[in-house]
Amino acid sequence: MPPKPQTFYFVLYPCFQLLDVAGPLDILNILSLKDEYGGSKISLKFVSESAAPVPTKAIPPKGADYVYDAPGVGYPAMNTAFNQYLTPDITYDELLRKVESGEETVDVVLIPGGAGSRMQRKYQDGSGQNKHVCEDLMQWLPKIAPHVRTAILTVCTGSHVLAQTGLLDGRRATTNMLRFDLVASQRQQVKWVKGARWVKSDAADAKKAGAKDGVDVWSSAGISAGMDLTLSFVAEYFGGMDVSGELAKILEYDWSEPKEGEICKFYGRYFGVEE
Repeated sequence: MPPKPQTFYFVLYPCFQLLDVAGPLDILNILSLKDEYGGSKISLKFVSESAAPVPTKAIPPKGADYVYDAPGVGYPAMNTAFNQYLTPDITYDELLRKVESGEETVDVVLIPGGAGSRMQRKYQDGSGQNKHVCEDLMQWLPKIAPHVRTAILTVCTGSHVLAQTGLLDGRRATTNMLRFDLVASQRQQVKWVKGARWVKSDAADAKKAGAKDGVDVWSSAGISAGMDLTLSFVAEYFGGMDVSGELAKILEYDWSEPKEGEICKFYGRYFGVEE
């Protein structure tokens, strides 16, 4: 069994999908209580572009000179009164500096999806300037990737964000099924796997693709699929399927144990994906 990862960093950006974070997070919360599996040694930090609390809705910080183009991502109106915030522990720049200086190590980076993965900041100064919500993240990922010791995990359209950096070119990945065709069309260099709950692109896949960085990349389909990905990840690194089965039982999650790259019947039933 490969070495157990210990340091987990979950990316946050405005308008991220909460379950993309919360599903994997609670699996790891339970794991962290299990010393017999090495869970007591794992740590977590939320990482973002700034230290400001990050909303799950398109809510600019007070005093911001921009608005979000929420209607442009499929929402005619967004109810910002129903919102949650998560507070980052460290910024992208701070983490990169600490990793490069040897102060911190990064074993796992998890990138969630959500409307923010395709949203723009529209600046109100008359310049007409727009900035992608994830622009700073996309600039940071190629810098941090060589330092990631175990894997990058993406949930839902988190793979779309990673794909825009070129780090997935030639490699296998999946994404949210509702947005699959659009995401795939915007980065055709990626070998998109339609209908899979989760996909693993390992070092061999990276080498075959001629990828610049050989870090393992695990990607999941939409939202709840992040739990399947995380349980499979835990099985690989923390003691096998029995361990993940125990975690799923504690969470009362009906885990179907989908295999890597396996076409899920759910997607055939609801999305017309052929097995």
